[in-house]
Amino acid sequence: MRLRTENPAVPRPRSDSRDKIVEAARVLLRRQGYHGSGLAQIIESSGAPRGSVYFLFPGGKEEIAVAAVEVSARTIPELITAAQQESATLREWIDSVVAHFAAELTESQFTDGCPITTMALDTAPASHVLTAALRGAYDAWLAAVAAALHAYSVPGAVVPGLAVTMLASLEGALVLCRVQQSVQPLHDVAAQLTTLAETHCLRPGSNGT
Repeated sequence: MRLRTENPAVPRPRSDSRDKIVEAARVLLRRQGYHGSGLAQIIESSGAPRGSVYFLFPGGKEEIAVAAVEVSARTIPELITAAQQESATLREWIDSVVAHFAAELTESQFTDGCPITTMALDTAPASHVLTAALRGAYDAWLAAVAAALHAYSVPGAVVPGLAVTMLASLEGALVLCRVQQSVQPLHDVAAQLTTLAETHCLRPGSNGT
């Protein structure tokens, strides 16, 4: 005889409630940061039943924020890797990644910058839980950038430092874009990063010539 383990008094949330909550949090946290995004606003934006939020995320807003960071820890590396696989040259790869972020900025009227930078600025290192999640996300992004650089035959000794330089430069460019209401900083940084990275390429033709 199979035992019933579910508590009939606790309503089972819709299967898509968790995704709705996390996605709503990602949008708000990206635009407003952690302290600027209240739990009530996240719930309202998600359209999920209030009861399901507390059922799925007993840790409240902090747990939701961690889940949002973890999504970005997966999706951005996927973007970086897909762009590399579709780009014959390092120059094309950088242009492809930059074009993605430029499009997001333009379509959002410059409210969407880096998925996690705004949150990182107002939570790290105060929240140990969020700081750990943010560190994991940045590590995943750096690993994806490093893998792409390896694919374009950038020497291994150069890759770690170059990956940090590229990520940090793009992060800064996204902030400037939001402030200046222009994607030009992204394109300026992309041009400089391309020149820098191409000096290390060993593969013939990988510099786009």
